[in-house]
Amino acid sequence: MKKNKFLQRKKKSILAKCLKTLSVVTALFMIGCSTGKHDKNPLDLTWDQVGLDGLVVNRLELIANKLYAITDDGLYVMDVESGNGFAPLGLQDKNILDLVDFGQGHLMASYRNPNDWEDFGLYETFDGGNNWLPNGNAFGEDGQDEAINDFYWDGTNSTLYATGVGVLAKSLDMGTTWELIYGYWIASSTAMMVEINPINKSDIWFGGQGSIENGYLVHIRNGSIIKEWGDLVPNPSVVKEIYFDGSSSQNIYVGWEGALLKTSDNGNTWNTLIDEHAEASFFFGIGASGTNSDLVFSGKWNKGMDKQRLTLYYSMNGGNNWFKENYLPEKHGGILDLKIVNGAAGERIFLALDKGGVYEVTYELSDDLDE
Repeated sequence: MKKNKFLQRKKKSILAKCLKTLSVVTALFMIGCSTGKHDKNPLDLTWDQVGLDGLVVNRLELIANKLYAITDDGLYVMDVESGNGFAPLGLQDKNILDLVDFGQGHLMASYRNPNDWEDFGLYETFDGGNNWLPNGNAFGEDGQDEAINDFYWDGTNSTLYATGVGVLAKSLDMGTTWELIYGYWIASSTAMMVEINPINKSDIWFGGQGSIENGYLVHIRNGSIIKEWGDLVPNPSVVKEIYFDGSSSQNIYVGWEGALLKTSDNGNTWNTLIDEHAEASFFFGIGASGTNSDLVFSGKWNKGMDKQRLTLYYSMNGGNNWFKENYLPEKHGGILDLKIVNGAAGERIFLALDKGGVYEVTYELSDDLDE
């Protein structure tokens, strides 16, 4: 494996440290209500870039202690407890869309050339990334094939779910053959995300964007469509993230182009938590604290901007009110994914950035609030 310059931890200059302090002082405000008697945000955040600077980190996958970075320059992995940083896992120079870890060194990755959408495919490794082989099995039927945007591996039932151009499909043989669940092959729409409710695993949720740039969300239970939504947010839009906070099977957050939504009754009613259609904000990353599900974090990416602020949103009351904090030293701050790690070092938030690598954010209760 070649040594990659992006593996080096970003060194902070004195100027950067000063800017960090300035950002905390000047870029604090609350969405939706006043801050009450306190003039500052309730959390003190510490920001550290932990590698892959300059890469587009399309998403992160956390499996046990392994944090996989899925990038436009292949795959990287870091042991979150060792502190050794990211190491290359292969497929460098390929734009990876998603990764599934079947266990025992067996991984499969989907790639697509962003400059040529006809150049896509699957790769597999059976030795933990030392050797990767093309997977010749088509994601489609009757000789048709399309790129896979998102995987979901249900290890309990040995079922692999995946989304493509306009489909949701499942495989009972780790991607050798596929069975259509929703949509149709080689559609003109885009299915982006698929997730299974961790508390009620008969519930599948997925969404994307239709052929007229209409955002859609679908709820399926035991193979039957429970409900489809196409008007939860103003169009054009697209679903970018689906997240279950784990405290109840009813609590679901959905990140869209333009807005962040939540249901507390399994989709019967929806609340718009953040509305940023005017700013063309896409809400990719969503995560809740492992010790307090009311503490929720979210990140955004702004369309059409090469450089943008690194902005982290958080709520202390399950999304009713939101604070947001900017980290000014990072100029490529668009957030494409977010994962929260609970471990010996406490709770840590990892952010995947568009050309800004991966950041680790830790937090403490602000001194004037911790009384």
